[in-house]
Amino acid sequence: MKVFLSYRRADSQATAGRMAQFLDAIPAVAEVFLDVDGISPGENFESRIQQTLAQVSHVFVLIGPQWAGPVGAGGKTRLFDDDDMVRREVRLALAGQVRLVPLLLDDTRMPRATELPPDLKALSSVNAFSLRTAHFDEDMDALLDALLGNKQGRGSRWRQAPLTLAGAAWRVAAGLAAGTAVMVGAGLANRWADNGCYDLACTLQAALGIADPADVLGLLWMIAIAVLGAGAAAPFVLRWWRGRR
Repeated sequence: MKVFLSYRRADSQATAGRMAQFLDAIPAVAEVFLDVDGISPGENFESRIQQTLAQVSHVFVLIGPQWAGPVGAGGKTRLFDDDDMVRREVRLALAGQVRLVPLLLDDTRMPRATELPPDLKALSSVNAFSLRTAHFDEDMDALLDALLGNKQGRGSRWRQAPLTLAGAAWRVAAGLAAGTAVMVGAGLANRWADNGCYDLACTLQAALGIADPADVLGLLWMIAIAVLGAGAAAPFVLRWWRGRR
């Protein structure tokens, strides 16, 4: 996946930079084109844009409250000027083979066809995605879900690093420690309880009516192993659940 970010500097420059940093950290995103400031003097602007767009698979059009630009002397916004950079980028993207995705920032609404120049009217018919500044990471995950994972709803773990051996060992150790703490806590609570028994084996024997102390001890070991096993598995189950939601 290669992404071209189209934005108006007075409207969404900070968000565009944040998106570029986010996408650069995604293994599934091969390249991000933030803008075309590198055009050399004398180089044809539209040719350079066309060359860049020919390399990408997706164009994200960031639309904020000032995306259309200021209103000029003729009563029209900057977007209606033939030489407007944003207009040229979107026009070429609409005419190309890339997947164009309008990104509506916060409470910005999608421009109506009557608010767009003739060569951009098709933009109003493209399904947009709402990107909330306060939930930026969550919404970017959801956007990647829709574009790369073919998933519905919000919440993915596209930036979740692969589980290493050291990470797995740390999770097992933490889980075992938690399971041990549960068993120790149960033992201490049993000692403090006024039930006539000083240890868990006695409590189990009295509660379950087991006559043979060896059977009680075996049951206690089984419970301890189950608790420790659940503690060791819990971090992996939680990681899996986060990746699925």
